[in-house]
Amino acid sequence: MFRKNLIVALRNIKKRKSFAIINIFGLTVGMTVCFLILTYARFEMSYDRFHPQAEDIYRVTVDLYAEGTFQTADAQCYPAVGPMAVAEFPEVEEFAMARHIGRFLFKNEEKAFNEDRVYFANPGWLNVFDWGMTQGDRALALNEVAKIVITESVAKKYFGDEDPMGKILTAVPGGAEIPMQVTGVVKDVPENAHLKFDILISYQTGVQFLKWDYNNWSGNNEFMYLKTNGAKLDNTFTERLNQSFLAKTEGDRSEKLVIQPLTDIHLYSDRTFEAEVNGSESTVNVLLLVALFVLVIAWVNYINLSTAKALERGKEVGVRKVLGSNKGALLSQFLTESFMINFLSLILTLTLIQAVLPIFNQFSGLDLTFNVFSDLALFGFVMGLLFIGTLASGVYPALVLANYKPLEVLKGSLSSSKKGVVLRKGLVVFQFMITMVLLAGTMVIYTQVQEMRNQKLGVNIAQTVVVRSPLLADSNESQLQKRKALKTELKRLPQVLNVAYSETLFGQGTVEMNTGTGVYATGHEEGKGNVYFFYRVDAEFVPTFGFQVLAGRTFDNERDISASENFTSIMVNETARRLLGFNSNEEAIGAKVHFWGNEVKILGVFNDYNHHSLKTSIDPTIFWFDKEGNDGNYISVKLDDRDSGNSYKEMVAKIESVYRDVYPNSDFDYFFLDEKFNEQYKADQQFGAVFGVFASITVFVSILGLFGLVLYEVQQKIKEIGIRKVLGANVSSIIKMLSTNFMKLILLSVIIALPITYFGAQKWLQTFSYQTNLTWYVFTIPALLILGVAFLTVVFQAIKVARRNPIEALRYE
Repeated sequence: MFRKNLIVALRNIKKRKSFAIINIFGLTVGMTVCFLILTYARFEMSYDRFHPQAEDIYRVTVDLYAEGTFQTADAQCYPAVGPMAVAEFPEVEEFAMARHIGRFLFKNEEKAFNEDRVYFANPGWLNVFDWGMTQGDRALALNEVAKIVITESVAKKYFGDEDPMGKILTAVPGGAEIPMQVTGVVKDVPENAHLKFDILISYQTGVQFLKWDYNNWSGNNEFMYLKTNGAKLDNTFTERLNQSFLAKTEGDRSEKLVIQPLTDIHLYSDRTFEAEVNGSESTVNVLLLVALFVLVIAWVNYINLSTAKALERGKEVGVRKVLGSNKGALLSQFLTESFMINFLSLILTLTLIQAVLPIFNQFSGLDLTFNVFSDLALFGFVMGLLFIGTLASGVYPALVLANYKPLEVLKGSLSSSKKGVVLRKGLVVFQFMITMVLLAGTMVIYTQVQEMRNQKLGVNIAQTVVVRSPLLADSNESQLQKRKALKTELKRLPQVLNVAYSETLFGQGTVEMNTGTGVYATGHEEGKGNVYFFYRVDAEFVPTFGFQVLAGRTFDNERDISASENFTSIMVNETARRLLGFNSNEEAIGAKVHFWGNEVKILGVFNDYNHHSLKTSIDPTIFWFDKEGNDGNYISVKLDDRDSGNSYKEMVAKIESVYRDVYPNSDFDYFFLDEKFNEQYKADQQFGAVFGVFASITVFVSILGLFGLVLYEVQQKIKEIGIRKVLGANVSSIIKMLSTNFMKLILLSVIIALPITYFGAQKWLQTFSYQTNLTWYVFTIPALLILGVAFLTVVFQAIKVARRNPIEALRYE
């Protein structure tokens, strides 16, 4: 029976080639988009699930408050929380913590490299998580001072094919050299881990050499994780944990500890000081919705074209029924045709996706794979989609055809029912409504990102080449002399306006002070507990980046004492000045501030600015004076943009030449600050681009369906058009007759989509501190585009038929 239905189905597909091609092509595009997005979504939702007991692991984070008002959510925690949780809560079996303090220079006898992904970790880091340890003992690898665990790639980089176990790698933090023994090797950290490392240093090393304290309750710099005995940590546990926290800190704290399931971190956490930029659940959900929309539109096209062609197949159904076919047999036949269309589309999709996926990977920076035959879950989904697609696109057309009455069909009195016409019109409106929403959404995303990129930050980051300071094993005095020499020589270049050292830079992170009672102005104790952000900067930092000194003055090498010399002065921005309790900039100048055990005075007040992207609000910022650039991780070289005689490439080459004269054995690692700053918008730009591509595909699939409907409409009215032409109708009147109804439907879909798009855009923009205005062109351009393309599609077919000789249509009448 199936073989017979299959042969008939293939004959019908061959007979109606144009409609079959439209359906197969539309479904292929829809399935390809669906599978691409599904592959991406599965990857995003797979983060940290490779750990066997991922469901039993939780991260402890901190919410910071000031006088009961929430200020910020921090991803890092206090090191003392872990031991406390294990000691006081029987459901907590073990804790793991890791701390990142920036770049390290590592070297052995033959090689030296700067390493960024270096963390100090306690022994529990290898027990709580499963990193795929290939060499070493989990319990012992990080239990003593100067022990390190490295990934397989790092082992290969330093030791080649030699066994790395027991070998020495020397770490150079600052001017000190610390020989460390390799006591373990793990597999390279998977891309779907929210925290990625290359080298783990035992936490005891930090305790001994950097004077860290396991019982520290004042500095939240650690990523802290708890592993349970299978118990689920809920709000009740969080309350108990906070009660213990307050007891340990004698109740003098305004923070609250917050528990996060490990598997929720990547998609649901957007805290300050995350280990990396996390994903977004809303982004994944929106893309999944887009995938569904594209696929549904392809199915809608199939339903529309199939029901539109139903009248043409009426006699076939009538003859079959007269010859004894029952309703079940007819349903089986037409569902087999639907299955074949979907199956052929699936075969083409599986071929096409192998060609498209590498392009998608290159664009997204991921390494996604799609192998339906080795992934049981994916295979099940594909087969399920084939089954659902067959039913979704085939059941209604099959029912319409199977319900035809043979007498009416064979008498020639069969006509389209009003319900069928209304359904087809409704489906056209539905698919173009979705298309309008997606196109307008793309415009909103593009406009928001562009305006954020072009908005003034309050500082001038253009024309700035930033060089990362080298990590050296030299003495402090030697390093100081080299920093001075480099600055002096760079300033001699005619293209260089200024040179500044700083601990961090715009868009590169900040150092947070959860002050507790640590920072407050004398006479303004109500400011205790506020959260501030601070930099260590040299005297050239403020003028180099064009800060406006609104009151007081900036740092001066001759008059001010450096942070390394028990500093006495700070600078604050306007937001920090207000939090400290001063009503005006002038009032703050000379005021005393208690600053972590020091009493300092406010030297100057500078303008508010955006340190991070405009997705976040302005930080209350404090500058410390670092006269010698001891903490200068970045060397900012401001270039003269009026010097048009030199290209950027030539300028960078001159800077590199000076740098190599001072540091002949160090890498020249540089970037342009404005480009680096705009990388913060990379995820939004990628989202907008992907959204736009899929929206364009939706337009294409919708237009493809419209083309098929117009083609069928033209075929149905070919005799009517011939008669009209004989009676004197011109081309424009025929175009009007054919296009009016279709354009009314598309205009209606645009009108319905407008409020949906507006409210959806408003909700998305609420996630940004800076929000673009939803101006008229954001909605008008997509609307005109859809109407214009749809009109051209209809007109193209209308002109073709209007120019035909009417004799061809009326020859046999």
